[in-house]
This record gives sequence, structure tokens and C-alpha cells, in this order.
Amino acid sequence: MNSEHSKKLVLRKPNIFVWIFWWQMDHNELDRQVKEYDTLKFLQTARGLSSIFLLIAVAAQIIIVSFYGFPPIIFIDSAVLVALAYCVTKGYRFAFIAAMVLWTIEKGITLTFCGAAFVVPMIIWWTVYLHAFYLGWKVEGVRRSK
Repeated sequence: MNSEHSKKLVLRKPNIFVWIFWWQMDHNELDRQVKEYDTLKFLQTARGLSSIFLLIAVAAQIIIVSFYGFPPIIFIDSAVLVALAYCVTKGYRFAFIAAMVLWTIEKGITLTFCGAAFVVPMIIWWTVYLHAFYLGWKVEGVRRSK
């Protein structure tokens, strides 16, 4: 095997379920995120997607509270999510972990109060969000190790 061949990037077939099976990593995407960290558009980055997802969750909470009148303590959760979105945008690894933990706790609590009709959509959204958070955490970890 010559040295030129060993330096070529091995392209893997993308997994169409990578967003559902959030713990499975598309290594080509991880490499691209790390190599093009400073040149990708904000919404193309894992930290950008993670931030937007957190802000969408805040918007959804505010809409739900305004229509259904949940207790104002929800606004504390919204403030925490906004702070996490800021920290995720800055690339702080702890923020990705905190987002994964908080998102999992929130979805677990929500599932206990929702009917069975919401279980599948809730699990799908949980996995999509976790994939973005996990990819962001991995990208920042690879960048940190360099």
C-alpha cells in the first residue's frame, strides 16, 4: 500500500437513520464539521443546529404556556435553554452535555403527563435533538484534542 493511497479519505455510505439512532456517528460528517469549523454557515454546523433547536424549544414552550396557561416556572426552564443555546453557540462542551441531560429529563417528564398518542413523536424529536447535541459535543471534543 503506497502512502498516497493511505492518505485518501475513505467515504462511507451515509446511514439514513443517523438522526434517529443519535449515538451512531457519521464519521464523514464529523470530519467535515471539524475541518470546516470556521467556514461552514451557522446552520450547517452542529453547534448552530443545536442552538436553533434549543431556541425552537423555547418558542414552543412560550406558545404552549400562552395558550394553555401552564405555571410560570416554565419561564425558568426557557431561560436555562436560552443560556444553553448561547453556550452551545460558543462551543462549550459542558453545554452540549447539559442540553442532552435536560432534554432527556424534560421529555421523560412530558411523556408521563401526555397520552399514548404523543409517545412516538416525542421519541423522534428526542432522538433528533440528541443527535445534534451529541454531534456538537463530538466536534468540540475532536477540536479540543488537536
